[in-house]
Order: sequence, then C-alpha cells, then structure tokens
Amino acid sequence: MRISNLMEKPVLRIDEDATVQTAAEIMGKKHIGSLLVTKGKEDIGIITERDILSKVIAEKQSLDEVKVKEVMSQPVITFEKNIQGETIIKSMHEKGIRRAFITDEGKIVGIFSTSDITKLA
Repeated sequence: MRISNLMEKPVLRIDEDATVQTAAEIMGKKHIGSLLVTKGKEDIGIITERDILSKVIAEKQSLDEVKVKEVMSQPVITFEKNIQGETIIKSMHEKGIRRAFITDEGKIVGIFSTSDITKLA
C-alpha cells in the first residue's frame, strides 16, 4: 500500500522560537504527538512528546523557558508519497525513527508514524 494512503494530514508546524509550553499545548489540543519545526519558511526539525519528556521534564527545565529549537530533533526525515508502506517501515526501523514526513514534489504534505502501521493490516 502506498504511504500516501496511510499518512496523517495536515502537518502542523511551530516556529523554532516558540516555547515548549506552546508546543505541548498544541499537541494536547490537537491530540497529536509531534510538530514540524520551522525557521521562517524552512522546515528544520521535529519536536515530539518524547523530546519534551526526555529533554525538558526529565531534566527539570521550565516548559515556559525552553525554546522548541533547543530540544527538537534534526534533520527532517522525508519520503516521497509514492513509496510503499513496507519500504518506509523498514527504513524507519533502520534509522531508529518513529516519525517521517511525506513529500509531494519536495513539499511536505503528511506525516507517517509507527502508530500508522496498524492501517497496513
């Protein structure tokens, strides 16, 4: 099955200078586990629930003081929308990542996460 049939959309973005508190609020309100991080119009990273837990809360830092750019993960991992689901799963496993962005002609149009694997069944 093509990944474009499995991915979640739209992809929500947050500016690199926003606070982690703002990121957490957006994720909570939208019931999502990650946000694409931007610098101007450029997509530069991803912030996930795991980043917030392990890099902010576990380190006893203030959600209101830490900026997204300080804890985001880089680089942005992308795959073209026509890739097969099995191929992306294998590649994500090899790279040790849980989320990847899906592109259409170089533009990010969706996100695929390990929780989307259940849609393959």
